[in-house]
Amino acid sequence: MSKFGSLALVCADNPGAFLGTEEAQSEGELDGADLTKVNRALVELGYVVVAEELLESDYDGPSRLPSHVQRPTWWARFF
Repeated sequence: MSKFGSLALVCADNPGAFLGTEEAQSEGELDGADLTKVNRALVELGYVVVAEELLESDYDGPSRLPSHVQRPTWWARFF
């Protein structure tokens, strides 16, 4: 769950363990039916599910990220 707003991330293990849910499914670490159930539940609760791959994109918007953050990403900003 995001620090801000109603954003949520679904991943098979720790964030970054796979290059997204598709890779986790192809390696047999994430069941597609389970992923569908989790995504549906999050949407029903009012969350927007964000793909893990997108969270590694550069973030160039306004923020007050700590000085130790070398390359701001959407992950660093919102999670």
